Amino acid sequence: MTPAALLHFIEALLWCALLFVSIAGYGALLLRLFKVRRPSISLAATSGFGVVIFLGGCLNLLQAITASVLVGLTVLGVLAAIFLRVTFIETDSQIEAAPQPTSSSTVATGILLIATVIFAVRLSATVHSGGYQAGDDYNFYLGTPQKMLQLHHYAADPFSERRIMSSIGGNYFLQDLVLAVLPLTALQMADRALGLILLAFLAYALSIEFRLTRTQQAIFAFLVFFTPQLQFNLTFVLLPSALFFALVYLAAHRKLSTENAALQALLLGAVTGVIATTKSTYLPHGVIFVLCVAIIHARRRGLPAGIKTLLLGAIACFIVMAPWMVASHFTSGTWFYPLLGKGYQYSAYGLYPAPSGAGISVILHKVIPFCSPLVLLVALEWFLGDRDEQGEAILALSVAGLVATLLVGISTGGDSVRRYNYPCIIPAMLLLYIVFSRRRNAAPSARQWPILQAVTILFIGYTAITTWHQKFTFEFDQIPAGLKGAFHETPIVPASVVDQYAAVQRSIPTNAGAIASVTNSFLFDYRANDIKIADFPGAASPPPGWPSRGDGEVLAKYFLANNIRYLVCSYADAVIFDEVAVQILNDPSRTQWIHSEQAISLRSHQQYAELARSRRHIYDDGQIYVLDLESPATTLSNSPNPPQTTPINP
Repeated sequence: MTPAALLHFIEALLWCALLFVSIAGYGALLLRLFKVRRPSISLAATSGFGVVIFLGGCLNLLQAITASVLVGLTVLGVLAAIFLRVTFIETDSQIEAAPQPTSSSTVATGILLIATVIFAVRLSATVHSGGYQAGDDYNFYLGTPQKMLQLHHYAADPFSERRIMSSIGGNYFLQDLVLAVLPLTALQMADRALGLILLAFLAYALSIEFRLTRTQQAIFAFLVFFTPQLQFNLTFVLLPSALFFALVYLAAHRKLSTENAALQALLLGAVTGVIATTKSTYLPHGVIFVLCVAIIHARRRGLPAGIKTLLLGAIACFIVMAPWMVASHFTSGTWFYPLLGKGYQYSAYGLYPAPSGAGISVILHKVIPFCSPLVLLVALEWFLGDRDEQGEAILALSVAGLVATLLVGISTGGDSVRRYNYPCIIPAMLLLYIVFSRRRNAAPSARQWPILQAVTILFIGYTAITTWHQKFTFEFDQIPAGLKGAFHETPIVPASVVDQYAAVQRSIPTNAGAIASVTNSFLFDYRANDIKIADFPGAASPPPGWPSRGDGEVLAKYFLANNIRYLVCSYADAVIFDEVAVQILNDPSRTQWIHSEQAISLRSHQQYAELARSRRHIYDDGQIYVLDLESPATTLSNSPNPPQTTPINP
């Protein structure tokens, strides 16, 4: 570790801390409009994410996302936090708290110290990612926020499946807030660092709101920090998970419930909107939670109160998402995939089955078993939990997790059920400890509550350990690898690869249109060329759709009609992809979504191979070629001999 590396490490942590304070400042501004003074940082930050995502959407429409604007936005938020006197203490809840059973301060201090160490280690490991997912991060998720910052908006990528399906852009804006000052290696801090910081404050705020003893507060904090999320790629998981905690915090907030129910409903909707802009599969969880809260309010306060909660929540959610939805409509052909249209996604053209086209047996095999523990969780909270408004807020999250997991699992054909739902499921599971802690505090002499507390801790511990050792994501290995990368400033790819992509881009005439199916799309400078990313070539395309049933000549005409003259392809890596794809297509246990993606890509690679034999190569280094689609190959010797792909009939 060099002094420079240590300085950059500290700089990264300080910048993310400033970003968090800035977000809380914008939340304090919003709360001041509703006459809430000196809010806690938990409430202010929870509120602030909605404001920041909305402002980001407006900047995106104005094409004004630049480093200087983002730094200025951050500074204004920090000043707002200072002048509006955001506090670190949940003052109001502490004043209202009822007498609690005493606990051993020594035990509580020891547990809290362990939790603090875990938090510090995990936070430090966010400065540099421990690894990137080859099929997702290198060819899209690393490049997208860079492209947004270079072009000042979430530019159109009509040939990118992830551009349409993953999110409408809120997550990339948060990443650009990080990249305004820090290098690309710190990109994941937008999710993991901000998420962990928010988790820390919410763990404390929830403990106060639910009136836990000091030992219970320490145990809950330990469970929150010890239980990881599945970090398969750079898509957001930790921040959404913290925001699902925030939904329960808002719904259970006594002061909001009694003094400003309208603000409570608006914040619930705004947080749901923020979650949905980070990944589209999270929207059902937030919507169902708000619906459950509206039902609770209708039952406790009357039907008009429930309708008011639902309507205000829907309005706030729409306001936060609206700028991003408008941009998505113009760039991807859908306001919000898939609920409001398929846009340019492949299934819109009917050539390949949609993700939800899996048979009932696959869905039953992959979705129902995963939901079984959630059914148990809901049953425990329904029959054993407190049925006051605070207890029902926890129950609402568990119900939302169960119902949304079923819906998302069916819509994706059973694909990645764990990844798409864990950010909601983990908070629901952890809050079970609070459920039994409250019952124990209300009836200290009852023997069943300590037993259920212990069982809950063991269950959470088992889940955490199995997640740490999950072979699909290698969570446990991410921390030492991340720390090593941060202190040694390990580059994402070797310098030779950077030079290779620079040479590739130099071969493309300035301002010429190109489409790229490459391994490392984040290495391009999108200011020099209009480069469209085709992460899964053929899986997304503007009307009338990718001509999968045609040959290479038909594809070339389609590209040229869309002002694309040059085709860039990592054809050496495509060989490995195609070999694996054939195996996947012959595996009946894989979902329809995966089968369709592999078939589409295989067919597209076959078309690429035809073009590689008929078009002039303006660049070819044995791994990547650049084809001029308007110029035929002069001689056979000018064309490489790219590997043949297995013909796939759509």
